[in-house]
Amino acid sequence: MKILPFKIAKPVNESFWIQNDHLPHLYDILHQHDEFQISLIQESTGNAIAGNRITEFEPGDIFVFGARLPHAFRNDADYYTPENQLQARALSVYFEWEVFGSSFWALPETQPFAELAQKAERGIHFPAEGNQHIAAKIEELASVSSTERLIILLTVLKQLATSQKYEILSTGGAYNNLNETDEIRLDAIYRFTLKEYHRPISLAEVADVAHMTTNSFCRYFKMRTRKSYLDFLTEFRIGQACKLIQQEEQNIADICFMVGFANLSNFNRKFKELTQCTPKEYRKKLQNAVVS
Repeated sequence: MKILPFKIAKPVNESFWIQNDHLPHLYDILHQHDEFQISLIQESTGNAIAGNRITEFEPGDIFVFGARLPHAFRNDADYYTPENQLQARALSVYFEWEVFGSSFWALPETQPFAELAQKAERGIHFPAEGNQHIAAKIEELASVSSTERLIILLTVLKQLATSQKYEILSTGGAYNNLNETDEIRLDAIYRFTLKEYHRPISLAEVADVAHMTTNSFCRYFKMRTRKSYLDFLTEFRIGQACKLIQQEEQNIADICFMVGFANLSNFNRKFKELTQCTPKEYRKKLQNAVVS
């Protein structure tokens, strides 16, 4: 399976282009390309991968990926069962950052855009709540053409650059220097993690997925992602726990084991390390937010 280099079909005589995806599930193979990417999730849920981070997505979420940042969208398991007849829709904008010229990005007026591009090197998530006006503008891009489309694109970039509701996804790392072997190996590791996170996972087991010895795998993963696999796995499990806590259908103890933790005390400790509050405090904050 070759995923590098990933080539996007560029329309003739267009400096940037829009892709409408309407499929049973979104493109889920870890890949990277030279173009700057803005993606609006219109329908479906799942996980977005960017560099060394996996995060949840839902309709209305916007993701921005800088050039050659490894990324993928993995829909929830239900979207891979044809009998469910589910559909995933996304609207993506692609363009080469330098297409406007280095002088344009060096203007004082475009400084916020340059800062956006720098953040996008690690991937940015703009959650649906608080960014509906940006989503509307992205959808507007698909209904206009020529000069008007260019003006709206600059408006979208301005809105993204000035939004206060966003999250930087991956930690620092030389992701744009990964080769094809790295991408295939990391894709297998991420797929395994998404499928098996709910149960105990040994380093030897995931090393086997990567076709490496345990020691070699630990060094490899840390070198490529700037974090240990255990830290990566813990962060993902806590993210899944946050999602379950929001649903208010399970008690905290059950959620602890559902996301793969072996005991409640370790779960509470790791949860607080990553969210600055306990699971119970997190649920209470959510409940208070709904009431207010």
